[in-house]
Amino acid sequence: MDKRAAAAAVMSCCVLLSCGCSAKKKTNKTEKDDRPVTWSVEQRSLDEITPLKGEENVFITRDEDSGAVRLIQGVLGKEAIKDEKSALDFIASLSREMGFNDVYSEMRFGGTTDYSDRVDYRFDQYFEDMEIIGSYIELTVDKSDGYKPIIISSTYSDTWEFSIKPKVSSAAAVMCAADNYKVSKETAPKLAIYSGPILTWIVPVVDDKIAEVYINAENGNTFHRELKVSQ
Repeated sequence: MDKRAAAAAVMSCCVLLSCGCSAKKKTNKTEKDDRPVTWSVEQRSLDEITPLKGEENVFITRDEDSGAVRLIQGVLGKEAIKDEKSALDFIASLSREMGFNDVYSEMRFGGTTDYSDRVDYRFDQYFEDMEIIGSYIELTVDKSDGYKPIIISSTYSDTWEFSIKPKVSSAAAVMCAADNYKVSKETAPKLAIYSGPILTWIVPVVDDKIAEVYINAENGNTFHRELKVSQ
């Protein structure tokens, strides 16, 4: 899989509504001295990363809105990464550069994907025991070169000062969904967190193609719809 292309996609099976809107954009804070210091490993610098063999430069992409580093491709470190713990420890060492608050409390191991010469370690993000839909960190190691880490990609959501108290009620969310879709009388919305982060009401609808509608719990806007899975 092309990591550069994969980093730009969060959920390929989802369809965004062109008329929707999301929560307020995050600004890139130049100083985070007011945040708790929870990193228990030495922090790395981007200057320490070297290009992969055969490449001239380290490849780095940043979020257009926040400026946060989303992907780094290069020789990230010299140590061997062979298990979940060492993978998370390495991710933690890039917290300063990639804007992670506390990966030890936020990230949960989602499994590995083993290729012929590489292994991907995936960690999904949670907040207040709620999974943040589409937010994850993935670390790729090169088995052919001593299991060295070579790619880190992230859709991490900055939850600093984030609240899970909705301003829009579940009943109001159902009414918002009913503006465009048929909704069953027994419909029970589910409160969730969408990548961003966006506090969200997920409302099931009765439709041939759409399974659920995502309502922003801050302002009542419909910002996303989930397609039915083909049987």
